Amino acid sequence: MNIKLTESQYKLLKEFKKKAYSFDWDDNILVMPTRIHLEYNVNSNDIADLGSEGNTMWVPVSVSTEQFRSVRHKLGKEFRYPNDDMLSAFKDFRDYDAFIEDTKRALTYRSYGPSFNKFKEALISGSDFSIITARSNPPKAIKEGIKEIIRDMSWGEQKEMEKNLNGLSIDEYLNLQDYHPVSSEEFSQRFGLESVGTNPEEGKKIAFKSFVDRIVSQISKIKDDKDFEGISVGFSDDDEGNIEVIEDLIRDELKRLYPDITFTVYDTSDPKDTKKKRIIIKK
Repeated sequence: MNIKLTESQYKLLKEFKKKAYSFDWDDNILVMPTRIHLEYNVNSNDIADLGSEGNTMWVPVSVSTEQFRSVRHKLGKEFRYPNDDMLSAFKDFRDYDAFIEDTKRALTYRSYGPSFNKFKEALISGSDFSIITARSNPPKAIKEGIKEIIRDMSWGEQKEMEKNLNGLSIDEYLNLQDYHPVSSEEFSQRFGLESVGTNPEEGKKIAFKSFVDRIVSQISKIKDDKDFEGISVGFSDDDEGNIEVIEDLIRDELKRLYPDITFTVYDTSDPKDTKKKRIIIKK
């Protein structure tokens, strides 16, 4: 897609596109209160009042995204989707209003993820970014959620961001960014995929390559400018499976296509050890 830049956008690109960032949302930017609905297989040998010995029953449970990462390999055994319907399990991850309200709640309780401050830094500096999440909320909901983060900033942070946007409004700036809920119908339609949400790792791979391609397309307009110093692209996610997929994509494909970009991958699965797990992939 060819993007025609205004003079203000060109200044913003030249000054700040040296660093671009891609962020997962849940447990990375914010620890959201959104729950995943499952059923748990309970054996009556363990709970006396469930009925006769040897019987089992499925009882409803709801888990956080962090808890789901630790039990999803048990799906079909100890856990299952309600009525074997994955969409009903993740119903709260599709709703527009639910995303906004959960974002507000996470901000109220200061439920920040390990990349929250880095994301704020990207916003304040006017850097280019993408949100790549396994959610299926509409992309517009994610953009509105980011506006809540901006509203929650201090007056000084907001004024610094306004200065760094070089005349762009908040809406204009956010409209330039990428929002990829890879389990959404919008994502499936945009990239011509037949199924939605069955393979979030593959979706994140597609989304990240699209983001990098867009950044490179924009940079090609200014790469011969004497003041341009190149670019680095960061990716952060709290799921080790996603981290592995993106690392492979960078090493196997993106470094061949774009050898001059420095890629930095942040594994935030252990919030206390993020920096030690970062992987810098240079030429």
